[in-house]
Amino acid sequence: MDFYAFVEGPLTWVAILVFLIGIAVRAGMYYKASRNTDKIIHKNFSLKRILGTYVKWLLPTNETFKKQPVYSLLVYLFHICLILLPLFAYQHIVMWEMSRFGWSWFTLPAGLAQIMTLAVIAIGVYLILRRIFLADLRILTSAGDYALLVVTVLPFLTGYLASQATLGTTGFLAENMQLFHILSGQLMLILIPFTKLSHMILFFFSRGATAIEFGRRGYTV
Repeated sequence: MDFYAFVEGPLTWVAILVFLIGIAVRAGMYYKASRNTDKIIHKNFSLKRILGTYVKWLLPTNETFKKQPVYSLLVYLFHICLILLPLFAYQHIVMWEMSRFGWSWFTLPAGLAQIMTLAVIAIGVYLILRRIFLADLRILTSAGDYALLVVTVLPFLTGYLASQATLGTTGFLAENMQLFHILSGQLMLILIPFTKLSHMILFFFSRGATAIEFGRRGYTV
C-alpha cells in the first residue's frame, strides 16, 4: 500500500473514529460534570426553554445580530458552509459510494459548492484579519486561536485548489494538492474533540444549561 492509499483509506477511518469517539467522550464528560456540579439545572430541566434558546441563537434573531448584523451574517454563512460542504460535496459522496458501505445521498450543485468554498476561505481570512487589527480581540487571541482558524480554512482552500487545478498540472503542489486536502481535513477532524472546535457539539450543552438557569430565575436568553 503506497502512502496516498494509506491516507485515503486507513488514515481517513482513523480520523473519523477519533472525531466520533472524541466528541462522544467530551459530551459524556460534560454531562457527567454537569450532573455533579449543576444539579439544580437538571432538577429544573425544561425542553421548551432549551429549544427556545436554540431557535433564538441559531437563527439571526439574537442580540449579537442586532448589534453587529454584518459580522453576524458572515459568521452564520461561515458555519453553514462549514457544515454543508463536507456532507454534501459531490466528491465526498463519491468516496462513500465507493466505500464498503456504498452510501449515497443528494449533492450540492457544483457551482453552489464552489461559491460556498470561496465564501469559507474569504470569511476565514476576514476573521483572522479582524483578530489581528482589532485591539480588543487581539489581546484575547492566542497563537492557538489563529492556528485553529487556519486549520479550519485549510481543507477548503486545498479542496478548491485541487478541484480547479489552479496551480496547473505539474509541480510538487499541483501533483499533491489532493493529498494535502485529505490530510488537512483529517487534521481538522482529529483536532475537533480536543480544541475549541468542540464547540460544534458542546455549544448545545452550555446553551441549554444557560437557558434553564436563566429561565429558572425568570429571564430568557
